[in-house]
Order: sequence, then structure tokens, then C-alpha cells
Amino acid sequence: MIDPPTESAVNDRWQGEADGSWSDRPGIVASLLRFRMIVVAATLLGAVAGYGLAQLLPVRYQAEASLIPADPGGPSVLGSGASLSSSDRQVYLAKQVDLMTSRVVLDRALELTGSSQSLREVRESLEIQASADMASISILATGADARSTAALANAVGTAYEQVTAERAAEVADRATAGLEKIRKRLQAELDASPASPNGRLTSRQQDLRAQITDLQQREQDITVQTQVFASGVENFEHAERPTSPSQPKLKLAAALGALLGLLGAGAWAWWAAARNRRAEGRGDPGRILGVPLLGEVPRLSSPQVRVGRPVAAPPVLEPSLEDAYHLVVASLQHELAGVGGKSIAVTSVGPGDSTTSTALQIANAASQENRKILLIDADVRARHLSELFRFAQVTPEPNGHGLPVPAGERVRAKEYIYRLVSTDSGMVLPVAPNRTDSWHPAGSYHAVDVRDAVRSIGEMFDLVLIDTPALLASSTALGVARQADGVVLVVSHGVSLSQLRDVHERLAFVKTPLIGYIYVRPRRPGLRTLWGRVRRGLESRTGVRRVAVEPEERA
Repeated sequence: MIDPPTESAVNDRWQGEADGSWSDRPGIVASLLRFRMIVVAATLLGAVAGYGLAQLLPVRYQAEASLIPADPGGPSVLGSGASLSSSDRQVYLAKQVDLMTSRVVLDRALELTGSSQSLREVRESLEIQASADMASISILATGADARSTAALANAVGTAYEQVTAERAAEVADRATAGLEKIRKRLQAELDASPASPNGRLTSRQQDLRAQITDLQQREQDITVQTQVFASGVENFEHAERPTSPSQPKLKLAAALGALLGLLGAGAWAWWAAARNRRAEGRGDPGRILGVPLLGEVPRLSSPQVRVGRPVAAPPVLEPSLEDAYHLVVASLQHELAGVGGKSIAVTSVGPGDSTTSTALQIANAASQENRKILLIDADVRARHLSELFRFAQVTPEPNGHGLPVPAGERVRAKEYIYRLVSTDSGMVLPVAPNRTDSWHPAGSYHAVDVRDAVRSIGEMFDLVLIDTPALLASSTALGVARQADGVVLVVSHGVSLSQLRDVHERLAFVKTPLIGYIYVRPRRPGLRTLWGRVRRGLESRTGVRRVAVEPEERA
């Protein structure tokens, strides 16, 4: 049974933050860490997909030859020796590139290689362009065979040299023939001119003789330049046979696939994290619940107990962990002083949030401070606290097992005291699921009458901790919470913020105030943690059963 919603007006001690402040998206790194398994799987799948697709591509090799043309402004067959400007040289190199892809050069290259490829196929497999500094021309050939690819690039360069040399020779022959014709005409004129009386050459004859000598020198220069600079190529660096294909690049394809998978998974993780945000830090729940943080404790793992042997005390914690629970006890005392009470319903958002272990460790810390502690197991379904001390079933024996009470009669203080179990953490009042006992409710959907127990024997203790079912997992949680003086919420790392909002709304139906929350930080796995898991797995085969919580193994 719970209070009507109208009672929420009295519970204005705390107010949660409006949802609008949580509309900002989380960080991409936090999103990737949250969905790290999906991100890693998507990255690996992307790498495998990229590798597989690359295998479907045809194998291609590339070979590159480099050719440095002679300076067109330098010595030439008919050149003047004047240097060209950068724009003129750019035009010159563009003409040479066009010449290399012309029919004349490519036909000659096909003759040199003995290939049966068509002219169109050769042009498609070649990429000829001038360098950025206009100093050289690169000939890049692509083919299915490494040997033929390198041969094609070299053949194009050789064919260009031969064609340009032949053209230069033709130009030189025409120039020499023209000069020879002029020289013969001048020589005939010189021979026909009359000699002077004194036997010396006249001025006209001297001029003719000088012109003839100059023409002879020019013919010699043309011959020499034709032999030296006929091809117009200063240096031709042949292409080497490629040792590996340029396509497919399996490693690059796998890397690109992994990158695409990572980007896609990262985008999805960012969207999913924004859609369903979780508590990633100890301050996140407080912004939703509007209550203070009572303390931060580690997530604890279950201790090992031989079947049939109850646990007399919680495991010994390290000093730093004990200090965390002593801080929780101090915070609880301060908050209880504000509401005026001593009973606290320790609950959580959902099952598996370490509620029982947290309550037990708080009781242990308070007991070390010489406080009288009463632990009440109000979780009639799970009965974790009762099972911890092996009192999950009622028998006619005293000392924690209860006395039979006629149906319909209230349990008196004597019967409650008879049920108490003495432990090192305090007195424990376990659940007694005997349907003839008034302590047990009529059914599992009814809350335990905690208020009657607290009223009967509560004055004997300084602090009463009620192990309460999870708020979003049990219909009896609010019924138990309304009977306490205050509610403490155990919040695990990574809990959904939407679930915290649901808890915020659900607790508004009861008068009992939420006085704070305890943040359970995530595990820090290490070698000892791994060894502990292996050891527990081995011991489970020898009759060891996990019933409670012990401190996490620390690396």
C-alpha cells in the first residue's frame, strides 16, 4: 500500500533538475568508451570488409619513367641560344607531352615492345605529365603485368627519343642543304669576280670569302649539334620493374574500412549515448535527484561461503575502502538529524546494484563507531540479507528463526527480539517466509510491515537500515520506503538517467524524503581480479556458493 499522489506536496525538501539541462550531447570519447565493444566490432568488421572488397579488384602494376628534356633555349640545330621564359617553357613541355601521346610515338613504342594492344588501350594505360617545377616529364604506365608495364613506360621514352632525333636530323639536313646551296652560289660569284692588278683580293672578294667561311662553320655546328642534341633529351631515367602491385592495396583498404567502421560506429555511439544518457560520474545522479552525494563506494564482488555455514561478518576491507563507508555513516547521521529519525530505507534503481552489500558495509562501519545497528531484510522476494546469514526459512528454533504467532495477532517486541540474529555488523532481522507468521505478508506483492518492527524494538538501536527492494523492479519498494524516516538510493555507475528520472517521479508519491544517494563506482579490473574469477570458478565446482558481497580484488 502506498500513499496517494497528493502527498507529494510535503516532500518539497528536494527538487530534481529540469530535463532541459540534460539536452546537451555527451562527449564523443565518453560515447565511444560506453559502447566500446560495438565500436571495436564495427571497426574490425569494416577492416574485414575493406580487405574483402580489395580482393575483388583486378591486379594492377605501375611503372614510372622520367625524362628531362633539353633546354629549348640552349644549343639547337637552328637555335639562337636565348633562354625561354617560364610561360614559354610551360608551352614547350606541353607540346612535348602531346608529342609523347601522339600516334607516331605510340606506334613506335608498340613496335619496340612487340605488343598487340590497340592505340586506345595504350593511351588509357599511360599518364604523361610535366613536373610541377617544369624540369622533367614523367611517364606513368599501368598494366596487369609488372614486366610489360615497365617495358611500355621505357618504350614510350625511347620512341620519343627516336622520333625527335629523326625529326632533328631531317631539320639539320634541310638546313645543311640550304647552307650548302648558298655557299656554292657565293663561291661561284667569288670565282667569277676579276682579280686585282696587284694580285690581292678586292673588298668584295674578301666579303664573299668571309661569308663562305661562316657558312662552312655553321654547317659544321649543325652537324655537331645534331649528333649531340638530336633527341632533345638530356637524361632519360628508365622505369624499373615494380615488385608489388599498386592495386589492390590490401593493407590500405583494410585501414580505410576500419576507419569508416570507426567513424560510423562513433557517430552511432554518439547518437545512442545522447538518446539514452547514463551516469558516468558521481555528480550526475545528483543533478537529476536534487539530493547530496553521501559517499562513493566501490562495486564489491560476492564472497565465498561453504554451503550450510552462515557469514558472521562482512569481509575486511582495505583502509581506504573503510574510510569511504565511514564517510557515508557521517553523512547519514547529518541528514537524519535534518529529518529527525533513525530508520533508513536503503534501495536502488534496479536489481544488482549492490544494495544489500552496501547496507551491510554501512552497518559494519557504524558498528565500528560503537553504534547499535539494526539491519532489517524487507526484500521478501530476494531475501539477500537473510540468505547471507542462512536464515531464509523459518524453523521452530529461537535465535533468529522466530516463534510461531497465531494468525491475525501482532508480533510483540519479545518475538522480534527472538528473531534477531547477532552479527559483527549489528543485529539482523531476517525475513521469515512462514505464512502462519504475521511477519510474513499475505503474498509476495505486499510490503513487509517494517514500521511495526521499528516501533517495537527501534528504540534499542541508534541506526536502523532497511534492505529495500529496487524501486523500479518491485511493487513493494514504495510500501517499505514510506515506513522509514528517510530513503537512501544506491546508484551504480552507468545507470540510465531516464531511470533516475523515473525513480525521482516515483518517490514523489510518498512522504518519506530522499536524503541522499551513494554512488557505486565501476570495477578496476586487474590481474588479481582475473585470478579471483578463475579461483571462484574452480571453487564453485567443490561446493562453494556465492551469497553476499566482498571487496573487489585490486590490481
